Amino acid sequence: MLPSPEAQIQFLVDLQRLLEEGLFAASYKFSLLLALADLSIEIGDDSGAPLSITTEAIATKFIQYYWRQAIPYPSSKEPRILKQNTGRQAKILNRLRHAREQHGDSLNQLTNQPTDWNGLVDAVASVVREQPLWKLQTVGQERRDFLYENRDRASTIELRPGIAFCFRKFHPLISDLVRGAWIRYVRQQNLDILGEATDLDEFLFGSERGTTPSIAGTILMEVQHGQCFYCSAALNPETTHVDHFVPWARYPVDLGHNFVLADSRCNGQKSDRLPAYRHLATWTERNVVHGKQINDALKQSGISTELAISKQITYWAYAQTEAAAGLTWLKGDEMVPLETRWRDLF
Repeated sequence: MLPSPEAQIQFLVDLQRLLEEGLFAASYKFSLLLALADLSIEIGDDSGAPLSITTEAIATKFIQYYWRQAIPYPSSKEPRILKQNTGRQAKILNRLRHAREQHGDSLNQLTNQPTDWNGLVDAVASVVREQPLWKLQTVGQERRDFLYENRDRASTIELRPGIAFCFRKFHPLISDLVRGAWIRYVRQQNLDILGEATDLDEFLFGSERGTTPSIAGTILMEVQHGQCFYCSAALNPETTHVDHFVPWARYPVDLGHNFVLADSRCNGQKSDRLPAYRHLATWTERNVVHGKQINDALKQSGISTELAISKQITYWAYAQTEAAAGLTWLKGDEMVPLETRWRDLF
């Protein structure tokens, strides 16, 4: 059963209370909230049903969030890793700093080394269980178990009925709220090197894409036979862009199967809009025909390629647009309603 409008509003009120009144001795609680929101999209659905989430899945998200933050912040003073704890540096940041020293800066390369990767996930999952998981829902002396039951132990939680639905429905809002609170917290812990005016958003949450677009472009040029994904015109290498099919602004993650090649004109016109049914059909067909080829090529280059997750994110984005009676981008400035048969593509 879907949560009532009143229950959805109460969810947002309770979430706001956690951010404003909750006890935050480290930034872990922000990371945990983001993980629950992201995993609700990646493994959840819109049925309103409870959702089981393992601490290993949460730990994987923690590693992804903190990986970029485990490098020294460039400052006019001595560069250092930003403090994310009211006491000693957060354990997870120390572990990730060590992992970067051992394996280099590429997280995707580390995931291809099962023994080291699984050991890191297990270590971070242990910290998740020890610290934020059972403390997240404490406001003052009150425990508000509105997200999941606080059992103080176990390696799996179950989001209560309607919670995954709310995380999915309000994901962009929740992401902005949590990231904003996280930035303010980090700034407060590092005023000596940051001051009040420093913009931390790009450093904390920007994508470590590096050479990803150029590598993906080489592979996709072959798959797309040198044609723009949206208009089928011949691509000029000098004006070819690697585009996020589901826009980065909708869901900020780099997954190989979400990349398409577009000419600069189509890419600029599409911008942060969701592509129309015709383009969605082309995207799903491409992944059926060339999904394994894209996966193998990009994975060898150290680019994450989780097709199942890409499909889940794409399904979620279109379901949200349908629920809001939103429009999708067809071409130029032409926006069209989403065709009701879009679900048949999945």
